[in-house]
Amino acid sequence: MLLTNSLVRTIPVAFLTLLFCCGDSAAERPAWNDSRLQGTPEPPLPLTVQRVHPNLVLRSPITAMDLPGTNRRLVLLQNGQVHTFENRDDVASMDLALDIDKANQTHTDELFAAARDLTLHPEFETNGYLYVVWSIRPHDVEGGTRVSRFRMTIPTADKPDADSQPNVPVIDPMSRLDLFSYPSGDHIGASLNFGPDGLLYITTGDGSLPFPPDVNKAAQDISDLRGSVLRIDVDQTSELADGTTLPYRIPDGNPFVDVEGARGEIFAFGLRNGFRAAFDPATDDLWVADVGWERCEMVHRIVPGGNHGWSLYEGPHPVDLEQTPGPGKVILPEVVFPRSESQSITGGVFVPADSLFVTDDGSLAGTYLCGCFMNGNVWAINTQSKATTGKPPVPRKIASTGLKIIDFFVSQNETSSEVLLVDHSGGIYRLSSNQSVGDYEAFPKRLSETGLFSDTKNLIPNPGVVAYRPDATMFRDGIRTVRFVGIPGQEPINPMRKRYVPGTVFANTLIRDVLDSSGNPKEIRLETQVLSYDGLNWNPTTFAWNKEQTDATLVPAMGATQTFRVDDPIWGKRDWEHRFYPRDVCVTCHNVANPGAASLVPENLRDESGLGSWSELARAGFLVQAKVKAGHEMVNAYDVDQPLEQRARSYLHSNCAHCHRPAGGATSKMDLRHIRPLDQTALLGVPAAQGDFGLGTNTQVIEPGHPERSALIYRVATGGPGKMPRVGCSAVDLAGAKMLWDWVKSMPVAPNTTDSASEKPNETLQTMLLWRELVETPPERSKKIVSEVLNDESVSHSPVVLGLLQPWIDPSERTLLVGDSPDLEVLLALKGDAQRGLQWFYESAASQCRQCHRIGGLGKDVGPSLGGISKQRTRFEVLRGIVEPSEKIEPEWRSHTILTVDGELIVGRILQEDDDGVVVQQADGTHTTLSPEDIELKKSNEQSLMPAGLLSAMTPQEVADLLEFLMQTNEVGELPASN
Repeated sequence: MLLTNSLVRTIPVAFLTLLFCCGDSAAERPAWNDSRLQGTPEPPLPLTVQRVHPNLVLRSPITAMDLPGTNRRLVLLQNGQVHTFENRDDVASMDLALDIDKANQTHTDELFAAARDLTLHPEFETNGYLYVVWSIRPHDVEGGTRVSRFRMTIPTADKPDADSQPNVPVIDPMSRLDLFSYPSGDHIGASLNFGPDGLLYITTGDGSLPFPPDVNKAAQDISDLRGSVLRIDVDQTSELADGTTLPYRIPDGNPFVDVEGARGEIFAFGLRNGFRAAFDPATDDLWVADVGWERCEMVHRIVPGGNHGWSLYEGPHPVDLEQTPGPGKVILPEVVFPRSESQSITGGVFVPADSLFVTDDGSLAGTYLCGCFMNGNVWAINTQSKATTGKPPVPRKIASTGLKIIDFFVSQNETSSEVLLVDHSGGIYRLSSNQSVGDYEAFPKRLSETGLFSDTKNLIPNPGVVAYRPDATMFRDGIRTVRFVGIPGQEPINPMRKRYVPGTVFANTLIRDVLDSSGNPKEIRLETQVLSYDGLNWNPTTFAWNKEQTDATLVPAMGATQTFRVDDPIWGKRDWEHRFYPRDVCVTCHNVANPGAASLVPENLRDESGLGSWSELARAGFLVQAKVKAGHEMVNAYDVDQPLEQRARSYLHSNCAHCHRPAGGATSKMDLRHIRPLDQTALLGVPAAQGDFGLGTNTQVIEPGHPERSALIYRVATGGPGKMPRVGCSAVDLAGAKMLWDWVKSMPVAPNTTDSASEKPNETLQTMLLWRELVETPPERSKKIVSEVLNDESVSHSPVVLGLLQPWIDPSERTLLVGDSPDLEVLLALKGDAQRGLQWFYESAASQCRQCHRIGGLGKDVGPSLGGISKQRTRFEVLRGIVEPSEKIEPEWRSHTILTVDGELIVGRILQEDDDGVVVQQADGTHTTLSPEDIELKKSNEQSLMPAGLLSAMTPQEVADLLEFLMQTNEVGELPASN
């Protein structure tokens, strides 16, 4: 029996009836005890985290460290308080040593903003000196960011301080000495580190808000302390020419000390927001993590006097090349993380050889650790690898913590060391070896094994699992959905506060009408998407339904495709390809900024009497009660009886807001959540920063009253360049795009706006207006009009025009995308643009090159480096190698299939083979070590690890641009200066 709409309504009623006791009070619902969704389908990462000092309440900690000469630890909170506490696991209280905000208010009315970092003097046990970076509000206050020295007193047991408890450290607020200051701002850094030379190194940010970038052009200005690494000697003072005494000395060896107009404190420059730094004990090099702007996160090896790029560049990406650059050639970062992998980098520490987890993984000794504040991942970087390979180091993901990592520190005792993380959400965690191999081996391979359903064939949920029905949902190529949530225990979840019970699981089954072998319509389940919460991370998996519709099988991490016969409303019976998305793509929507199910908000389940409404689920004990925000109610975007603006805002929330929200990962500043007032969404009258697509030089995201000139309408209406949304659907949502067009058309025209009729017409505008006519024209007539237009020799066949007309072009004749069988000669004949190709390599999900290959500091080393490939292969050979990867495989990159004695098949590239066994690198980059006695059979493969069809989702022009980039870039990822 297939789950029909009537059954969708019946299941929640029958199930929830058992839950209600009486009145409006929350019932004690049955707990979901059947879940078998433990761990992940992939091998576990080598490290995990364990909470230390679990009884301590830490409110927004910034940094922590051991306090030398004591058995205590120190923690700096964002509010400017410095606390110490005993270093034991059961400690439950802290002792306040200093409140910077309170002390500052005794003689000023300044508004405290935040503390950013703290470090101890190398001779702290003797002099008690500590240094703090802190700032005041508002932005751009001259001198609003300070680097201050304080002095701590640590009473001894026999000589306690008269005003303190025995052995409780205190900091005298009157000991404050401001070393120097720079303007307050948003991105102000910072990191404080004493180097091996005994000098203090300070990282500063450019001070700007995200938009516009580096508004003061500070990072390339060596007369400005911002956007730099500074170096000073705090053990000496100095005197300026005007007689002013500085509480520090500028070292003679600083690179700009003799440059007229420069600040001598600057050691290097060109940083956006250097956040946490560490010295490599093997080389004394300073490594700084630099928070990026829109496209990437960076890790720099600081070069004395070096120009590290910002804001000329963001990593390899041009930002503002029109400004006056600072001195010297731009130095690329050693490591670049795309925004899909990290959204806010936090620098870390170098792993001591005696760290406890090094005994289980010796390769981690001496590596540099860094993490992501947004997604909680931790990477290890072998900073010495470049000396032997000549290539930038490759970051290795070693832990997925789910924490808001804001700092790392090393704690040492007499026998060993441990690496700890500071979680800005409130906690300190120890990195330790991961022992969860059993969870990986036991992960369910079929939907029936997950414990979600008592009857998988009919989608009957187990107790503790319930259906819910949001009003507004994503467009998915005509697919419908059935949604469930399972919650262990009795505690309800609180999505509004992002609070979920560990073990919570969301399951979303996709259903579509297709044609059977006889051409008759039938309804089938395509897949069930499962999102499980392990207490730290949300782990996505997909199960593809079998032909019999009795069960579903786990889809590989890289995804898959399957072709069905459908009845297209425009083209009738045709083949349609459904894509099961890779797990990494799922995380682009279900990320730290958007945990759980995006549709589960009170305004989207608001019908008091509706089945699966918020109030019903709250009374049943699944959700915490919450009020609908008046004026922000969500509706079915396709319901013409609902108000037009509500439909439009509901549509944008469901289809776009998972990325277009604060920290959502989008490159624009739009916030499309339904709860934002329209004038705070950055939609109206805002320039289209990501391209005008030929609409005009003054194109806006939304130009009120003019949908034909609005970039947002173009992006939703096109199937070509710039198509949005990027995931979840392949077809253009004509009904949704028309509704948005009508919404923008209904808006009052802004004053002093030029009427479109008076403008010189251009091809994109004309095609936009034609698109609007075609949407309301019967399909057969629309197809005839488009055919006539495209046969007109005066009409361009540009990707922009073809993209807008795509719905009415025969699917078999569409040439917008390269497809699986491209004409190599046609692609080679196209003129490419290397800068656009660079953008595709670093950003495009369609090209996927960086998933296996490296250029400069970005990508993985599953396949050979593509940097400087033009010295090894011709343009034709490079293109053929992408289209037909198995045609020619170099011996060192050939894969093998290994059968173990336990019957397990492992496919990958052999990295090492000797008498002790083999090390195999699989397609996802993971390494497996096998001893000789584990191996039953080993054979070489004729098939490349690189799959065919990687260009199929790109346009011919995009392929030409990517090819031009590959042929022009050098070994370290640089393009010629003319580019």
